[in-house]
Amino acid sequence: MDPVCHRCSATLEPEAYYCQECGAPQVRYVAQNDEVASAIGVDSGTPQITAANPGNSISWNIAIRIAAMVGLAVGILCALLAAGSVLWVGAGAVAVLGIYHRRRPMVLLGPRIGARVGALVGLIAATVALAANAVLLVVQRYGMHEGNQIDTQLTMIVKQAAAHAASMDSQAPVAVFTNFWLSAEGRIGLILLTMAFLSVLILLFAIAGGVLGAQIYRPSRSNKALS
Repeated sequence: MDPVCHRCSATLEPEAYYCQECGAPQVRYVAQNDEVASAIGVDSGTPQITAANPGNSISWNIAIRIAAMVGLAVGILCALLAAGSVLWVGAGAVAVLGIYHRRRPMVLLGPRIGARVGALVGLIAATVALAANAVLLVVQRYGMHEGNQIDTQLTMIVKQAAAHAASMDSQAPVAVFTNFWLSAEGRIGLILLTMAFLSVLILLFAIAGGVLGAQIYRPSRSNKALS
């Protein structure tokens, strides 16, 4: 006969420590053998009741699904709304922990788990943002014929960086620097470096958001958090 939840009578999975429907912790009977019972001075003939600790594991299947949905949305926002994009990622990581906490209120999330969930959100969001930015650049250059505007912006960035380098060191090879970055290869490299820098920021802010979310949604300071 399958075990059922004492609160909502839902059918439980084998060895489940908490109900998947209502999140109630489950009570299990643990029979101690003679060797263990004699070591602790307890009669092995009497079963001992122990409350399962629901905070000893996290359901990664659920966490990954939530992180995938939120990371997809956050990545699209990062591509469309450049201003404050990394803040969207931090808020998204906090939201993932909040949604997971609502579904599994008895699971205690610590900073390490929060950082892992945040890193997962960051990787998904960074991948989506890179793909979306690449598509937008192609559409702007070839579909909307805004290639001249993009090249003008890149040229301005390179000239400003060259002027700054010349002011810092008069012996710096500014001409070589400018010629390289204004070439077709240099412009592509500049775009890739910008995207890589944005991806690192997304990942770092997502990890920070995950740690913050774990602190916000932990049920009790007196309980031992999962790490």
